[in-house]
Amino acid sequence: MENGLKKNQKTVSRRGFVKGAVLGTAALALKFKKLRAQAEPAGKTVLFSAQNPAGKVVLIRNEAAVNEAHAVNARIAAEMIDSAVKTLSGETDVLKAWDRFIKPGDTVGVKFTRCDWMRVHTEQAVIDAIVKRLGDLGIPKDRIYTEDGGLPFKKCTALINVPTIKIHTLMGIASALKNYINFSDKRSSYHFEGSVKLGEIWHLPDVKGKTRLVIVDALRPYFGPGPQINPLHRWDYKGIMASTDPVACDTVSLKICQAKRTLFKGEEWPINPPPKSIAAADADYKLGTSDPAKIQLIRLGWEKGILI
Repeated sequence: MENGLKKNQKTVSRRGFVKGAVLGTAALALKFKKLRAQAEPAGKTVLFSAQNPAGKVVLIRNEAAVNEAHAVNARIAAEMIDSAVKTLSGETDVLKAWDRFIKPGDTVGVKFTRCDWMRVHTEQAVIDAIVKRLGDLGIPKDRIYTEDGGLPFKKCTALINVPTIKIHTLMGIASALKNYINFSDKRSSYHFEGSVKLGEIWHLPDVKGKTRLVIVDALRPYFGPGPQINPLHRWDYKGIMASTDPVACDTVSLKICQAKRTLFKGEEWPINPPPKSIAAADADYKLGTSDPAKIQLIRLGWEKGILI
């Protein structure tokens, strides 16, 4: 599988969002080379990509990841996650790649999504693949917590954010940034004004600085309105994203969903309310990069219907 992925790998900057072109000058290429070196220091983790001038997101897709009955192929999903983490880390060995972000001495919280309201859940195959790799790193089961509500984040030294992607009737979009809303005791207060203050949750004393990885389950996103889910607006995108930057992940997710909405309706179908949380998480809370010109998007695998 990986040989095929390497053939299809593409790096996209601002023109990638507009025209699908790669970085256009040697100066920019050199700049991103230096940024990768900053983002991947030996033995050290950069927790927020906003500390660098650019975010980095790996998007991998595989046509066989979801079948015609919308069932996820667990083996392929696990391979996609490993490939994305290896590409993000710059390591060719899978355990060395994971070790760039998570250490054997960590107590890890795997924060997935189980939304009883809209029911766009993180696939169990994705959760299982992550937990397996944590075990392979030597982390015992009693130091791995996998929860949505009730995750004991105060005990955790490291968090892996594992959201889905869905358009949200109160927040605009719900993905990486919104996935931590259960860490707050005032969740309903973030459901207004496009959730502009959502980023403050990431600065709670027991949350700040703990996020080592964002792995977005983009296998079956939801692009339609809520609150009741419409099966016509759920589609098999067959993707996984990996990053250290939650804002960049949400920016990419937003663009994919907006493109899908326009394609579905045959005309502009704006996301409402506008998700103000993304720009605010960048400008006000310094959690990552919301400017497409500063996001390095690396695309791997299946290209059909990629929408970005």
